Amino acid sequence: MRLSEKEKAANRAAFRAMNPRDKAEYIFAYYKLPLVLALVAIVALGSVARWLITHKEPLLYVAYVNVVPDERLDETLTTSFVQAEGKSPRRSEVVCFRELYLSRDADPQAHQYAYASRLKIMAAIDAEQLDVVLMNKESYDLLSGSGYLLDLKDAQTSAQALSPAAQKLLTANTVVLSDNRLEIELNEADEYEADTIEQVNALDVTALPLFADYPEDESFYLGIIANTPRLDESLAYLQYVVETD
Repeated sequence: MRLSEKEKAANRAAFRAMNPRDKAEYIFAYYKLPLVLALVAIVALGSVARWLITHKEPLLYVAYVNVVPDERLDETLTTSFVQAEGKSPRRSEVVCFRELYLSRDADPQAHQYAYASRLKIMAAIDAEQLDVVLMNKESYDLLSGSGYLLDLKDAQTSAQALSPAAQKLLTANTVVLSDNRLEIELNEADEYEADTIEQVNALDVTALPLFADYPEDESFYLGIIANTPRLDESLAYLQYVVETD
């Protein structure tokens, strides 16, 4: 029912005569739903605006496995690569999985951490959110044996080729096609047997200037995850590491 102009004027006069507390109670009683909806809209708009301002587009996903780079090296392997690709660090980033640990012979204290790291790596691979891995020899053997790493010889035929300097660092490792590990664990077999191949699936970057400050007995390898949807960017990353002092 619509009010007449006289009734509207009377309501306005009554409202003006109220004290501040009565006015607040009146507004809340009669306009509660519109106020709540307006507040929800303001919060939603603020969240969207904040996301647009702070959101960074992932340029590449990198994992450090059994390797803990110092702050300088970490900066070189993440933010500096973004800049080298002509991108703004405010808009693009290298998403980095740090402090991952893999070991076949982990002690009881480290076993749970190694198991959690393996699950995290597998989940990232399944989601296609892992492209490049920096690893030591032990984790390289494990990831290669599981077939997670890309054959770099084949990769270059369908994407940008690595430079001669990078190709000199190519290294091969064992890939297990099938084995009887499950039977061994179930005590259904006594001797381990496996069908394997050798595959060129990493760069041995140990001698590069970037790793010169680390002990001589430490080794470093760079590999690309086999199902990466960012092959060109991954190869560019390997090339960047090789060329960076």
